[in-house]
Amino acid sequence: MFKKYVHCIIPFLVGITLSVSMGLTIWIGFFLVFIPIGLSVSLGFFISVKFNNPDLGRRICLSIVSIVFLVFLGIMQRENMQIEETVFYFAYFLSTGIFTRVLIHYAIAKVIGPLFYGRGFCGWACYTAALLEWLPIKENNVIPKKLTYIRIPVLIISLLVPFILIQLGYDYYNRHIYSPVNGSFIETHKLDQLIWFLVGYILYYIIGIILAFIFRKKRAFCKIFCPVSLVMKLPTKFSLVKIRPSGNKCIDCGKCNKVCPMDVNVQKYIENGQRVKSTECIFCRNCIHICPVKAIK
Repeated sequence: MFKKYVHCIIPFLVGITLSVSMGLTIWIGFFLVFIPIGLSVSLGFFISVKFNNPDLGRRICLSIVSIVFLVFLGIMQRENMQIEETVFYFAYFLSTGIFTRVLIHYAIAKVIGPLFYGRGFCGWACYTAALLEWLPIKENNVIPKKLTYIRIPVLIISLLVPFILIQLGYDYYNRHIYSPVNGSFIETHKLDQLIWFLVGYILYYIIGIILAFIFRKKRAFCKIFCPVSLVMKLPTKFSLVKIRPSGNKCIDCGKCNKVCPMDVNVQKYIENGQRVKSTECIFCRNCIHICPVKAIK
């Protein structure tokens, strides 16, 4: 019985490790970031196995993680976790040599992390998907491949906007205004971060919901519009953890392909005895649970 659930504890242990290593050396707040996230993923894994319902476990996990990101980091800490702020702070790093916690978050979730668990962030920790996964849409239509290229100009625009603003003299980090109440200048860059954060995510949610209902697919936003997915593709190609054949013979039922939210041809990989190498895989594990002969693990 224990062996059945042993993998469920791994995300929590990883969360503790990251919290201790970074919380004691960089920022104490990492204890309130990585431990809750690790615990949430472990809880999601447990629910998926216990009730044989990966969607339920993942949706609960996404909901809890989104609270950590949106409430604690976004509203309380005034951190905008979108790619635009990462560009701002990367430019800040190049000019000052200071590697901020915003860059640390991004590196772990979207650059270094995918080398180990691929696009697991998209499947288990994405705050945009946390809303989309609860939409009352039963269909899982395949998105035409030509539409997936829309993500490229979206990524380019996301990278260019902050860069252009910096070139125009917009100081994202050190803006001040005079406060008659305090009789001194006060920083406003935290307000800027909050505005970027709120406007960005409201737009993402609106676009995500519209696309989901138009294409009758919860993850249509991920396939068509999300720029971050492209950032994660390269490290995901070399990820250590991948969906793979179990050794049991595939019976060509096609159920794994039907439930894949990212339109991956899982069956083809399994039939050929290969790991799922597609960089679209978000490690949702739906294919594992739906397979009637347990040919996937």
